[in-house]
Amino acid sequence: MERKHVTVSQRKPPAYLYPYSVKEEEEEALIQSSTDMDERPQVEFRPNSAVLISTLVVVNVTWSVVMVAAVALGTLYLDQCPIQPYIPIYLIVFGVSSVLCLCLTYARKSTGENSCCSMLISSCLSLMVIFKLGWFIAGSCWIYPIYPPSYSSGTSQYCQKTTYQFAFIVTTLVWVTLAFMFICSCCVILLTCCGTVNARQRLIPYRGSFYGAMRDSEGTSTGDV
Repeated sequence: MERKHVTVSQRKPPAYLYPYSVKEEEEEALIQSSTDMDERPQVEFRPNSAVLISTLVVVNVTWSVVMVAAVALGTLYLDQCPIQPYIPIYLIVFGVSSVLCLCLTYARKSTGENSCCSMLISSCLSLMVIFKLGWFIAGSCWIYPIYPPSYSSGTSQYCQKTTYQFAFIVTTLVWVTLAFMFICSCCVILLTCCGTVNARQRLIPYRGSFYGAMRDSEGTSTGDV
């Protein structure tokens, strides 16, 4: 039988020379690295989260004030738009539904995600959003066809100026916001698809170039032999 000669450098040092094993060292290093990874994103994203929350609060408060003004104008000038009597009603219903949607959104966040109350609020919120979308489309059909109405009282084409202009501006701003969000979503989807295609091209090389490289290497090795 052949004997394998083991040098001093190849021998494993005895375990009693170390206070703990190598496996424990690896576990501690893994725990330390995971702790570092958990701490870094929190430090990096705290300012961004604060700015995002502040922006959302300002936008929600501003939109709530606008919707309260819509309800007030619709109620105050309810019978002063004979050319299209549904415009003041549109402002009242749209304002009330918008405020209710905001209240339901904050109520759902405060109740928790897995509770029955949260599921009920989510169902009501979904129905409210669908109704609000249909009502918004109906209001657009009432507002835009009569543009511009007559602002002189006593005529059949009359509509109170402040009420109609407020409804026209708010509805137009909502359409512009929806169009902007749609364009941004399309850009994000397009960039994601392009990044996925580029990543696949980097990870999976072209088959012809791969086999060409293999043939070149085989020819080089044959020539060397």
